[in-house]
Order: sequence, then C-alpha cells, then structure tokens
Amino acid sequence: MTGRNASERGSAAQFAPGRSIKFGRYELFADLKLLLRNGNKIDLGGRAFDVLLVLAEAGGDVVSKELLIQGVWAGAAIEDNSLQAQISAIRRALGPDRDLLSTDFGRGYRLAGLSQTAEQHRGADRTLPTTRLPFALTQLLGREKECSEIGRLIARHRCVTLTGPGGIGKTRLALEVGRSIAQTFPDGVHLVEMARVTEDNLVWPTIAGCLQVPNTDQPAQVLNEIKDKHLLLVVDNCEHLTDSIAVAVEVLLRAVRKLHILVTAQEPLGAEGEHVYRLLPLSIPPLDTESREEALSYAAVQLFVDRASAGSQSFALTQDNFRDVCAICRRLDGLPLSLELASARVSALGLQGMIAGLDDRFKLLTAGRRTALPRHRTLRATVDWSHSLLNAEERGFFHRLAVFASYFDTAAARHVAGPDLMEPWQISDLLADLVTKSLLLCEVDTSGPRYRLLETIRFYALEKLAESSDVAEVAQLHADFVAVMVQTGAREWVTTPTEVWRQKHQSEIDDVRAALDWAFSPEGDKRIGLKILANSAPYWIQLSMHDECQRWLTLALATSSSIPPEEELALRVALGTSLSWAKGPVNQTGSVWASACELAVRLNHVEAQLQSRYGLWLFFLRSGEYKQSLAHAAEMMTLAQAVGDAEALAASQRILGVSRHFLGDHSEARSLIETSLAWYDQGLCSQPFRFGLDQRVSGLAFLSRVLWVQGDFAKAFEAASASIAGARALDHACTMCCALAEGWCTVNALASDRDAVESGSLMLIKTGTKYGLGFWTAYGEIFRTWAEAISAEQPDDALPRLISLHRDIDLDPGYSSLVGDLLVRASNAASLAQMDTGFLQGREGEINWATPEFARIRVRLPISCDGSAAEHSLNRALSLAKGSGAHAWELKIAIDLARLLISEARADQAREILGSALSALPAATGALGEEARSLMAGCGPH
Repeated sequence: MTGRNASERGSAAQFAPGRSIKFGRYELFADLKLLLRNGNKIDLGGRAFDVLLVLAEAGGDVVSKELLIQGVWAGAAIEDNSLQAQISAIRRALGPDRDLLSTDFGRGYRLAGLSQTAEQHRGADRTLPTTRLPFALTQLLGREKECSEIGRLIARHRCVTLTGPGGIGKTRLALEVGRSIAQTFPDGVHLVEMARVTEDNLVWPTIAGCLQVPNTDQPAQVLNEIKDKHLLLVVDNCEHLTDSIAVAVEVLLRAVRKLHILVTAQEPLGAEGEHVYRLLPLSIPPLDTESREEALSYAAVQLFVDRASAGSQSFALTQDNFRDVCAICRRLDGLPLSLELASARVSALGLQGMIAGLDDRFKLLTAGRRTALPRHRTLRATVDWSHSLLNAEERGFFHRLAVFASYFDTAAARHVAGPDLMEPWQISDLLADLVTKSLLLCEVDTSGPRYRLLETIRFYALEKLAESSDVAEVAQLHADFVAVMVQTGAREWVTTPTEVWRQKHQSEIDDVRAALDWAFSPEGDKRIGLKILANSAPYWIQLSMHDECQRWLTLALATSSSIPPEEELALRVALGTSLSWAKGPVNQTGSVWASACELAVRLNHVEAQLQSRYGLWLFFLRSGEYKQSLAHAAEMMTLAQAVGDAEALAASQRILGVSRHFLGDHSEARSLIETSLAWYDQGLCSQPFRFGLDQRVSGLAFLSRVLWVQGDFAKAFEAASASIAGARALDHACTMCCALAEGWCTVNALASDRDAVESGSLMLIKTGTKYGLGFWTAYGEIFRTWAEAISAEQPDDALPRLISLHRDIDLDPGYSSLVGDLLVRASNAASLAQMDTGFLQGREGEINWATPEFARIRVRLPISCDGSAAEHSLNRALSLAKGSGAHAWELKIAIDLARLLISEARADQAREILGSALSALPAATGALGEEARSLMAGCGPH
C-alpha cells in the first residue's frame, strides 16, 4: 500500500456507513463496529476493530506499522507494543482462522481471504446483506457437526425438515445453518416465522410478507415474484399447521426451481421430497467424568457454563464444582432450553440449590428471556405446547409411558397401556406417532426398537398421570412388568456372557428402583416389591451398587412380617452379598450369612448354600478367624464336587487357597489358586460375577501376595499388574477394588513402595465411593493413611487413626502388614503400651500368613525384650519362616538378626544367616535383597 492510498483513505472512522467487507467466513460492518463470523457476533475491542478495518480496506495488500498507527491513532506517538497488543487481540478473536492475519516481516501486516479489493469495494455500493435473518447475539455451542451436516443436506435436497422436541434448539440451529450457507444463495436467506400463525388461511400471507410481496394471500402472486430467484426459506415452528404448510411447501418447490426450504417442526411435514433430520440433545458427560477439562468437552456443559458466566460474574467451572454442573446437565437431558433457563438461576440458587430443585423443575426453570416466544419462557410452557398437539388417545398413552424410568420396548409399552389398547398394531402406531412428534426417543439395535422419554418430558407426563385416575393401575402394571423382567435378568445372568448381559439389562436398574419406590410406599404392594427384590441381586452385583441393595433388602426384611421361605432365602443371600461389599465383616454381615446358610440347608437350595458358604468364608477371613474361613471354603468345595458344578469348584479352590495362605501354608495356597486360575484361563466361566466379583482377577490378586511372601517378588508384581489389567478389561467396580486392595496396594505396601500404594489407594477410594462399596472405600483409607505415615519421621499420630479405621469395619489388624509397619516406626513407648497389639501374637495355637513377620515386629517395638531374648525370638521366627516357605519373611528376619549380631561383633554369623536367606530367593530380589547384600558386604571377608 502506498502512502498516497493511505492518506486518501484517512482514518478508520471514514469508512462508508452501512457497508461491509467480507474476508473468509467473516463480515465487517464499520458503522456498527460489528464483526460477524457466519452471522455470529465476535467480540473485538475498539482499537483492535479499527486496526482490522484498516487492514480490510487494504484489499489484501501489506500495511506497514506506520500506516496502521496513522490510520488508527491519527499519527499519535505510541509504542510498538501497543500495536502488537491489538494484532494479538485480533488473532485471538479469529481463533482457528488466526492465519488470515499474517505478518510480513520488516514490512507490516496483511489480511487474507478478502472477497474484493478495496477499490472494488468502494465502487460496489454494497449495503447490509440481503439475508433476512436476525443477528445471533450469543454463540451457538456444541452444534458444529449438526450445522455442517444440515448444510450439506440442503445442498442435496430442496426440502429439509429439522425435527426434535420443544426446547432442543431447532430454531437457533436453523438460523445458524442459514447464515453459514448464505453465500450460496444469491437472492438471500429469508425467515418465515409460523409460531404466531394460528389459522391455515394465514400461511400464504405470512410467506408473502417475509418475502416482501405486498398485500396478498394468493400463492400465484408470491410465486410470480420469486420464480427466478435462487434463495433459501427457513420456515420455523410448523408443528401446529403441518398439513397447510406441507401443501405450501410442495407448491413453492414445484414452481420455483432454485428454491430450497429448511423447515423446523416437532414432527415431519410429510411433504413430497422432504428429507428429515432428527436433532438430538447436546452431549452430556457420563457419571465417571473425572476433571473440569473433561467436562468441558461436552456440549451441554459448554452451554451451561457460557450462559451461567454471562449471568453471574462470579461463576466459573472449577475442579470443585464440575461434578455438580455435570449432574445438572445430565438431569436436564442436554436440552438447550432447560440448560439456558437453569443457568439463569445459578446466581440466585447456587449449584446445590439447582440440584435440590430439579425434582420440581417446572417451577424452578421459569427465567426465560422476555423476547422469547411465550412457550419458551418457561419449561412448562414448552412442554405444554407439545402436549397440546396430541389427540386424546395419544395423551393417555403418553401419560402411561411416563412410568418407565429408562428404556422400554413395544411389549413393555403394551403391558402398561391399559384395556383400551390391547392390539399390538395399536401400540406400534401410537409409539410411532409419539416418536414422530418428538416426545419419544427411539433407538434400534439387534433386538429391535427401544424407546425412552427425556427426563424433563417424563416429569411432565408423570404429573399428568398423577392427576388422572389411572395412576394406581399403571404403577401396579409397571411393578408387575418389572417383577417378570428381573426374573428374566436373573435367569440370564447365570448363562449369558457379561457384556451381553450388561448391554441388555444394565439400563433396567432405573425401572427396578422406580418399581421398588412404589411397592414400598403407603399406596404400594409390598408383595410385588419382595418378589422384585428376591430376583434383583444380579443387577446390584453387576453394577456394584451394593450399598443401595443393602438398604432396600434391610427395609424389606424389617417391614414384611410373613415372607415365603424361598423369597426370604433369596433376600438374605442378596443382603449378605451387599453387606459384604458395602459394610465389610461387621456383625450384621456374619449373622445374615449364618441365617441364610441355615435356611438354604433346610430348603436344600444348592445355589444359596454355595453363596452363603462363600459369604461366610469371606466374613471369617476378614475377621481374622482363618480356621473357620477354611472350614466354609471346604464345605463349598465338597458341595460343588457333589453337584458337579465346575465353576463353583474353581471358585472354592481359589478361596480354599486363600485360607491356606492366611494359615501360613503358602505352598498349598499357591497350588490351589493356580489350579483355580488354570480352569478360568480356559474361558469356561459363563458368569464371572456369580460370587460378587471376578474370580480370576481375585485369584491373581491374592496370588500376588502369596508369591511375595514366598520371595518371588518379580512374579508377585506381574500377578498384581495382571489383576489390575483384568479388572480394567471387565469394567466392574467391585472386581477393580479387589485387584487394587488385595493385589496392587498389598504387595506394594509389603515392598514399602509408598508412592504406588498412595496412587492405588486414591483409585480404590474413588471407585468405592462412587459405587457405594463402603468396605473398599474404608480399606482405601487404611492404605492412604499408611502411605502418608510411612515416610514421616514421627508416625505415632497416624497409628490410632489406622487402628480406628480397621475397627470401623471390623477388619482384623493382622489381615495386612500395615499396622505392624507403623508400629515398628513408632517411637513413643508410653502410647504403644496403651495400644492393643494382640494381633501380633496371633490366635493361640494358630500360625497365620505373617506369624514370622509379626514376631520380628514384636522384637523391634520400643517396649520389647533385651538383646538375648531378642536373638532367641528372631531365631524362632527365622526357623518358622523357613519351615513355611515364607522366604520374604526369612530375609527380613535375617536382616534384623544380622544387625543384632553385627552389633555384638559376630559378623561371621551374620554373613552366614544373610547368605542362607538370599540363597532361598530368586536372583531378582529387589530393594530387600539389595539391603541384605549391602549388609553382607559390611561384614567383611570370610
């Protein structure tokens, strides 16, 4: 650009009013100080806008810094960084198109993508666009894919109808599409708004008015005016006049060859040549969303945060509140209108207040824009509008379907439809009508179509159902249906592969809850509730919802005076299972399993006997009653062999091996667990969660601690890692918790790897908390407390908390080495004397998994014996470790004994003891082996 051109141009303020310059997908209006991208306003500060305007006027030429300063700052003396700041602001505003503004080093800046030169522009006498669409005052979020897809459809089809429920954002998206493709229609894009048109005979006058055809209701006059035009009509809000609008659309398309039409309606017009695009809700974050950043990748969260931030300067999405925002977005189904109304109330109610009020969302969500259509000012008005378009038969059927809390099929809908709708074709037609009217979502998979009501629409329909006389009948029909459904689910759980079962039955848990809520309410039927609960255990187990299961079952058993024995047995087995994982080895768990076992034997119910023996084994194992746990494992094995149940036999071998390990017989334990794993590795297991968690993963977890005690450290960590990998592949919470606690955290604690234990414990706590697995959550806290204390100089303060955490879930302190580790590091003899360290002694006459190690720990306590007694105790512990094949304990004891001997100038004996312990281990002995070898080296030569 020359200096003469610049002086002719003058300042940015001299740009001709009412005109615009286009570059790329942007349009710049000088007099309005307005920058649009695809018709959407882009915020740009005053100076930055003026800089951009000067660059745009240059028609793609390079503009020097001096000319930019002269044009924008009128030649005032400014620093280079002032101009650079405005250039940076422009690039930020352009975002992904920032490369349109390039730097020509040593010369200045250039704006690319201009559709015409400045000279052409000044002579063109352009005015504001012929496109007659309102400017977008806010950015459209989360609809980029849909916008692109609809634009391509309009290029291929002359009539495209955008359908979806009220409040899903059809109008907003249609306008965005119109702006984005406006350049392909030389005669413009025109909006025909039908929302306020109430009579069929007003359709053509409305079309004529939008096309600026004066004073006519005659189609012929309209057609004559536009017959040679190449334009796009956006015909909005058509669902209440579909027939007359469909006729008008067909007439227009036949007469105007270059006309394209984009329609929005809650149902298709049914016009000839119409292509239907069904708009779905915005994407919502799943329950396991882990971070603020992940939450922001979902369109519903983006919209909520954007609008909430606009309404409240103090609002921001943080790591502390993102879960609340995600919960709101899920509860509102990703419906844009609901999200916008909700975000407007954040400043008044806060996020927790919003969540608390969502059960009464139609009163809560009323803060719509005053300029919105009346039916979009409140959520209720939106759904009222859709509801008013239904006939009487559709309304009654729609209300009854609200009883379903999740997906349902045609058979389920028929079950609750009532006596007036008994024919399958009637149900199919009504379902199709509700899908067409966007009140029902439909998904088709290999088993056929499944239907679902958006939660917001379901709440509305439930209110209508509650107002009718049908509510009691429909609730009873739904509960009857759920009772049959869970029977099918329980039967298939034993034979169906896990993923197949989950895909088919996982979503049914919401209907199980809904049926139970009604059955145990004052108006409900406890009999049907008991029947549902008796068969619902697979659902709670499969989804690791043991805490919720335990609450329901406890309520049922406490409030029902007479229960058939078979149902009572099923309830007790389910309650025992849920207590095992939700509460741990508390007294209630043991008593429930004992009563279940007694009843199962009396009724000769084989599966219940197997389940109760397994439950009693686990209860006594965690309680430190290892011999009793062994007895129940043996009973389970005997029964499995007697009935020829190979899967139960493999499970019993695994738990028998675990009991052997805890009784100090590590060799037999390893053999039994490996035999069990060999069976599972054949892929013969039909239902891995039959006993609450995957037996193969659990087997690997417990095998890792057996291997570690035997001194096979490398294989121990391999088994622990394999257990974690197996649990991840299964995506089962209880199984993952077992892999983390019994395998990963345990062996890493044995190896004193604080960081590995801490990371594992955090994952364990998170998973346990999320799924109501209270025992695993508490065990995670135990590991985390150990990890925090183990590296502290004074871990004394952590000891009472660690012991208290064990006591809270009645977990024997000797179940792991964690308490013992901190006892060794404790320095306050007075406080130690007040603690119960009896677990270090073990039960009278019983050797357990860590008896040698606990003997070593007792010697090291500040309140322990003198040197000679210590040597005697360590030698006894060493002999016991060798005899049981516990080579890891042997090495740890050898190290302590060697240190004692070296302190007494008996290095030769120390070297011999260390050498013997090391020789019993594999070559790769890890940090413990390195410590022993270093100590040997300090003993000097033979």
